[in-house]
Amino acid sequence: MILPKLIGPAALLTGACLSVAAAQTRHVDLRLTEGTNIAAALSPDGQTIAIDLLGRIWILPRTGGSAKVLTDEFGDARQPAWSPDGKRIAFQSFRDGTWHIWSIAADGSSPRQHTLGEFDHREPTWSRDGASLLFSSDRSGNYDIWRLTLASGRLDRITNDPADEFGPSAGPDGSIAFASAKPGAAGVWVADPNGALTLWAGADGRVAGPSFSPDGRTITYNVQTTGVSQLVAAERGQTPRVLSAEGADVFPFRASWAADGSILYTSDGQLGQVRLDGTRLPTVPFDARVTFDRTGYPRARRDFDGRSAEPVRGVMSPTVSPDGRTYVFVALGDLWRLTAGRLDRLTSDLNIEADPQFSPDGAKLAFASDRGGSMELWIRDFAAGTDRQLTKSGGAALPAWTPDGARIVFQVQRGLGTEIHTVEVATGATTRLRNNLFQPSRATFSADGRFVAVAALRANSAKYREGRNDILIIATDGSPDRWIVPPAGRGIGARGIDGPAWSPDGKRIAFVIDGLAWSQPVEPNGEPAGPPIRHSDELANSLSWTGDGSHLVFQATEGLRNVRMADGAIERVAIPLTWKRSNPTKTVTIHAGRMWDGRADRVQTNVDIVVRGHRIVAVRPHRRPAPGDSVIDASALTVMPGLADAHAHIGYGT
Repeated sequence: MILPKLIGPAALLTGACLSVAAAQTRHVDLRLTEGTNIAAALSPDGQTIAIDLLGRIWILPRTGGSAKVLTDEFGDARQPAWSPDGKRIAFQSFRDGTWHIWSIAADGSSPRQHTLGEFDHREPTWSRDGASLLFSSDRSGNYDIWRLTLASGRLDRITNDPADEFGPSAGPDGSIAFASAKPGAAGVWVADPNGALTLWAGADGRVAGPSFSPDGRTITYNVQTTGVSQLVAAERGQTPRVLSAEGADVFPFRASWAADGSILYTSDGQLGQVRLDGTRLPTVPFDARVTFDRTGYPRARRDFDGRSAEPVRGVMSPTVSPDGRTYVFVALGDLWRLTAGRLDRLTSDLNIEADPQFSPDGAKLAFASDRGGSMELWIRDFAAGTDRQLTKSGGAALPAWTPDGARIVFQVQRGLGTEIHTVEVATGATTRLRNNLFQPSRATFSADGRFVAVAALRANSAKYREGRNDILIIATDGSPDRWIVPPAGRGIGARGIDGPAWSPDGKRIAFVIDGLAWSQPVEPNGEPAGPPIRHSDELANSLSWTGDGSHLVFQATEGLRNVRMADGAIERVAIPLTWKRSNPTKTVTIHAGRMWDGRADRVQTNVDIVVRGHRIVAVRPHRRPAPGDSVIDASALTVMPGLADAHAHIGYGT
């Protein structure tokens, strides 16, 4: 995407580093002696330790030394647990996109998957007789403790509380310890063989990883409070005591009890040891080797000086007019209109415009813009050529019209939660329909205006955000919400502008599943009325309908696609929009208090970065600027090459 409004010194610094030559293919040999959030388990005979590192299970001698890898790099294997006979190691794996319980022989052979399905299964451990596996799962709507009998495959639910309960540990008498987030009674609980529950030890912080001692008299566990993570031990009903060193960063996994009374746990990247009386023992060293060949590749050559016209790639939120003749979309931060191959620029300013949507009669356009100081809804009257601000919500986005054009549904971000509102087009009066959704899709109205549909995360529990993007039907009269599972239970894309999109005649709902465009016949209330139909073999998003529901339009990898619903014929719609560079010519000096260039091993202080045009021409010690010099004062800041954030959530209200 081209973002000319955001280009600045950081972008220029990034450009200065793009000409580095590609590295040659080379062999890489890594020696790892520490790990982040690793878990460890001691074998029943006390001779071997299993650890997870880099998403793989490894084993090493109890005394430390070279680690041998047992699983491949594709399993994302975590939290090993030895079987009582020492022949197998259970672990949780994300191999198929959901956490499931697996086990593998101690020599790395005979991998076996024990759980399946759409729900998560985590934190495995074995019963003391080895006949079953205990784990936590969100399959019941929140995390509970479950038991899998290996011989029969039978699943039994051990706990049943609205609060999350997780991290099981088997006691010698058949009891099961686990962590509970029960309000007012959080801590370590124990289920006896008859199912009776007892609070073993309460805690003010978050509890994880309980582990029974061999005699069942003591349980160790992890307690996390703000900035502190500790290994704690407690007898039933007694005052807990801290075993880990002050300031240690204890990882939230089960500790292992050795026959000599020592306790193995993970902390600060290492394998720590401590006795129940608090005596700390030397850490267990490990040496894990990872080798691979890194293949060189030619670096892309960037043309920073060319003035030729280039196609615009960053087209966003296209929408089709009710008569099917006109498309409006966002590109280069502005609104554009395409009619019969003719392109018009609807806005040209420094403000952001987003989410255009035609009114049902095609005479108006709703969109979001920050021109008033925050993202709000505006309405463009095509005939009058005027824009009118409609909302004052402090962050409105993703408008969609009712079929009669009297109201618009939109969303407002409030922290991590999202609210769904409607606004009267004539008066600006707003009504909140729903709150506390997690970044749902653009909403869409039923043909009679009685229902609003959005794609929303239907979480399996409150402990994590795992779940599925289902269709949520919200009644405008306050009736209870309804969830609709998309075809094959696959979930709606990435929400946002991946649908659902209700056809104006109310007969179909369109959506994106697995990156492809689909639609499905529905009842007037949104319930499925027939099988879905796939409309694309290429990536799709931003779905919109013509006014009579005869055509479905979506954005493809290149341009738009207009699907004729009667026979499935697809028209390719090109977007003839180009851009040209307009490079600066003046010289600007950035006075940096600190500067790191990405190559040196130390930071430079009090320097001038001289930028002539769009090139960095010098980095020199700071000197007093001459009268008339153009200077950016970054003397209180650190300047470094521009970095791309690999994971960011950018809301419209920010």
